[in-house]
Amino acid sequence: MTLFKKRKKESVAIPFLISMIVTLLIVGIPVFTFYNHLITEKESTNAGLEDVIFTPTNDNDTTLLFVYEPNDKSLRPSFLILRTSAMNKSFTFIPVSNDLLCGSEKMSAVFKNGGIIELTKAVEKTFETDIDRYMLLNDEALSVICDSFGGVNFAVPEGLKGLNEGTQFLDSGFILKLISNPKFAEDARTVATGNLFADMLSGASGTRVADIAEYTYNKVINMVETDITSIDYENQKKAVDYIFRSNQYISTYRVPSGKPSGDGIALDPSSLKQIKNDSGLQ
Repeated sequence: MTLFKKRKKESVAIPFLISMIVTLLIVGIPVFTFYNHLITEKESTNAGLEDVIFTPTNDNDTTLLFVYEPNDKSLRPSFLILRTSAMNKSFTFIPVSNDLLCGSEKMSAVFKNGGIIELTKAVEKTFETDIDRYMLLNDEALSVICDSFGGVNFAVPEGLKGLNEGTQFLDSGFILKLISNPKFAEDARTVATGNLFADMLSGASGTRVADIAEYTYNKVINMVETDITSIDYENQKKAVDYIFRSNQYISTYRVPSGKPSGDGIALDPSSLKQIKNDSGLQ
């Protein structure tokens, strides 16, 4: 009797179980299919937005003025214009001599008396251009930037204090020693500064620089005096990323030439014209 009842319960349970499975299949498969379609469509849309190809325009071309003022104020500052073109995937460094004249006043005197704001005005006037943004760097800030690019192999001339002559790898510490060296003649130092930074950028891994660009920016921005804002960075970071990730960018330098005038150097108009043609400086 017990056996009979057990079999009867089993005979009822099996059809019930089968009907539940069928119901789940009938209802579940369409629901799963619809849900999967929604998820796939959302992922596809997001991927499409992320994969939109950045197309540079002239608005992405910028002219920046960098000033390195050593922590040791007895050492000379360094002035450097950087012209960046996203459309041409190019960086052009234009070193500015301390002895270059703006009117009758040397750039070094302009900076000493009026700081980076007055220096920016003097550079704009002398080079007949607009400086979009400026940045005043100390030892720590410039070291961070040099380290982010990975240093540079460079031919160090003889006779410089604390440096050995010959081609060698320079990390940030030695780069600072080179460009602020008191034994370095100003004209040769100006050329070396442009050459060094152009070579450093040429030898850098573009992908690596792009990967740490935001980290570098966030670290440096709190160390410097600058009129670059977070909005400026957001507006230009796609252009910067585009240039570096291409790994096909060009990094060069152009040194302004001039003629002696008093105790300074007057910029040669033909040299300025050539620099503008080569760099796109406007």
